Amino acid sequence: MASVFMRIFNLICMMLLIGHWSGCLQFLVPMLQGFPPNSWVAINELQGAFWLEQYSWALFKAMSHMLCIGYGKFPPQSLTDMWLTMLSMISGATCYALFLGHATNLIQSLDSSRRQYREKVKQVEEYMAYRKLPREMRQRITEYFEHRYQGKFFDEECILGELSEKLREDVINYNCRSLVASVPFFANADSNFVSDVVTKLKYEVFQPGDIIIKEGTIGSKMYFIQEGIVDIVMSNGEVATSLSDGSYFGEICLLTNARRVASVRAETYCNLFSLSVDHFNAVLEQYP
Repeated sequence: MASVFMRIFNLICMMLLIGHWSGCLQFLVPMLQGFPPNSWVAINELQGAFWLEQYSWALFKAMSHMLCIGYGKFPPQSLTDMWLTMLSMISGATCYALFLGHATNLIQSLDSSRRQYREKVKQVEEYMAYRKLPREMRQRITEYFEHRYQGKFFDEECILGELSEKLREDVINYNCRSLVASVPFFANADSNFVSDVVTKLKYEVFQPGDIIIKEGTIGSKMYFIQEGIVDIVMSNGEVATSLSDGSYFGEICLLTNARRVASVRAETYCNLFSLSVDHFNAVLEQYP
């Protein structure tokens, strides 16, 4: 952002410098012609005026041309004056276009993540309209994006992918290590093993009422609750217990291929991290 401000500052300085040169040229040409009666200097009776007054009028005339807001106090009276006016207007219009472009970039860079979020939502809305999805489903999708991104869009996978391996592990460990450490068979495991497991976690969001785990299916993931509440639902529909922030569930699938004995339903919006069996086994092979 500092570089954008600096470019705008440099552009303003350049506009003032061009205005200074143009003002000097506006006065120099009539002076070389002997101040003809129809020149702007003679019309304003500035031939014998103090130099500061002459310069101020010349700069005002040049800047009014450059900003394209008129011809100063009087329009051009001669062919030479007309060409000088056009030159000032062209240079001013060019500087104005450059200034507007830099200012636009500055405004967009102030909150690029929010702008990307709006673009993402617009794409989703166009997709839903193209697929002619029902209104209720559109509402759920919109609410999902609002909760997941909180009005700001970051391509976290891309950002982390550009970091060094060590720095990427540090960031992921900072966010997720405490969740993994709460699992008994990870608590006493080798720290490098736990770090490798943490890098395999995938962030997922579930809406209220979503079935995260379905009873009777073969498990493929375990979950860590970063935020939210889930209900453990038995086959008769009874809620056996509820789990909240910092808890985990589904860990049995990492050890056996047994089927799920209960369903897990999101009671509120849930921010979870999942660890798939395949990723867990891949890490396990490195630590026999």
